[in-house]
Amino acid sequence: MRKVKGWANGLRSGPWSENKLTNQAEYSPYDTEIYRITKESERFLDKEEGILYRTYKPHPASFHPANQEQIQKIINNIPSHYLTGLKGIFLCSGSKKQLNCNEFRFASYNDFYKVIYLFPFPKTMCLHYKTKPKPSICIEYERHGTRWIEENNGWVLKFDKKSIQSFYLKDVLFHELGHHVENQFHDIKHKSDKKRERFAEWFAIEYGLKSQIK
Repeated sequence: MRKVKGWANGLRSGPWSENKLTNQAEYSPYDTEIYRITKESERFLDKEEGILYRTYKPHPASFHPANQEQIQKIINNIPSHYLTGLKGIFLCSGSKKQLNCNEFRFASYNDFYKVIYLFPFPKTMCLHYKTKPKPSICIEYERHGTRWIEENNGWVLKFDKKSIQSFYLKDVLFHELGHHVENQFHDIKHKSDKKRERFAEWFAIEYGLKSQIK
């Protein structure tokens, strides 16, 4: 899944996370939404030929950085063998609980249903950090045009419309597709989560950032 790096949250008033695995607790508002909308679409996922696209109205405090048409345009230019078995791409609605979650999540991939879930982004266009992440992490965001702003109580990662759209379309989407590709073509049974994330990050760089797909 594509999560923020450096343990940031979406709202200034939200709690700070000191544990990278916070969102792997028994309850997660992200997983709750994934379960609900997947169950709603389960019969269509089984019948649909090709990829099922679903767009849900975002929470009032959030928005979709990329729309279904933009995503489909990119997907249509990806080599078909990478899309084998991919059942759906859902633009989720998000929730206040997600925005207040200890660790903000951009997206997720379900390897059983073979669906990519893209979560909306805060309308504040910011993520808040207690401490600034290491340079290698900062670069992952800065190459899309983000800015770091130091405040009294921490650091703010500031996006604008162009940078957040670039990040979702060239990084987040391809990161989750990388999980799908590895799930389809590689033996992942004995791979650690860290190794799987490393592959997804490599895939996003090679096919999202370096690709000529627009």
